[in-house]
Amino acid sequence: MLSIFVETSCNRYNRDECLNCHVYEPLGTLPRSQWHLLPEHAQVMADKIRRIEVLHTLARQEINLTGGEPSQNPHIVPIFQIFRTLTPKVCLHTNLDINSQESQRWKRLVEILNLGGRVDITLYPTAWERTQKSLLSRLLELENRILVNVVFETLPDLKHQLSLLTRFFQGRGASYREVTDLLQDYYGKVSDLVDTQPQCNESTYTRHMGDTGAFAESADLTLGINLLPAFQMDAQGRRAMTSLPFPNDNYLIECPAARGSIDIMTIRETGEMTPCCDVGNLQCRAKFGNLLHDSPDQILEQFERSSRKMASGILKNQENLKNARAGEWVEEGIPPYCG
Repeated sequence: MLSIFVETSCNRYNRDECLNCHVYEPLGTLPRSQWHLLPEHAQVMADKIRRIEVLHTLARQEINLTGGEPSQNPHIVPIFQIFRTLTPKVCLHTNLDINSQESQRWKRLVEILNLGGRVDITLYPTAWERTQKSLLSRLLELENRILVNVVFETLPDLKHQLSLLTRFFQGRGASYREVTDLLQDYYGKVSDLVDTQPQCNESTYTRHMGDTGAFAESADLTLGINLLPAFQMDAQGRRAMTSLPFPNDNYLIECPAARGSIDIMTIRETGEMTPCCDVGNLQCRAKFGNLLHDSPDQILEQFERSSRKMASGILKNQENLKNARAGEWVEEGIPPYCG
């Protein structure tokens, strides 16, 4: 998958649940003139992606337009259309914290849905009753596939968010039964942990959740749910190695690239590319070139250099794990992988 940052600004930065936003720090320093990805830059990106097979392969899997809040980019519809020439699987991720259906932000989302795109959301409890709940109802009238991210700081926080979703879909009737069943399964398991092991570590949490599916398909909807522990930033501006719900697990962050393959490539508005979901907050030094300014040959050369740098970081992490120094930072910025 390609994750493309199309917008720097967000109407929720530094609010409530967003105090530990994992993209605010690296995006927050960009000047206002660079907040919006422009269609002409999106076209340059698309043309180069088409010429670089490794990127084109990832694009064909899916392109996720994100930020920042992508619906705040006034050019988001033509940008969507440009990237749609690479793959029919283009989605947009939104906070859905929009005041009304008269908002230009909402109208952009509707236009993208009418063009065949998908709109995914992150749940924000403090915005749920005020904006998200009613607009999610409207979204489900316009699309039958959606991914919901649930970012949680504690297990009680996760339980609360699952209860909001469960009650919402229970109120929509029998055609959402499979979705409701999945959410109730998650809610029951998290409730049991909250009651019996509220201070559990990440491995206990993972075992307890077991093989609970990430997707449910009902008559009217295919729902994907992604439960994501929140992370704080450390004193150096890096995302901390430990998560808020599981502070004793100092190597919880896992880099998929460390497993030997790059499943996600992140592309910032500036054209800079990093592996996984890193937009600078992990300070990963394995940069993969600049999609706006580098030629395809230069990008491929950078792929080779960065792959060697990642391999070096992985070896250092393995040594740290062997020597009881798990979670110690390495200069390559590669997060530890303990699988």
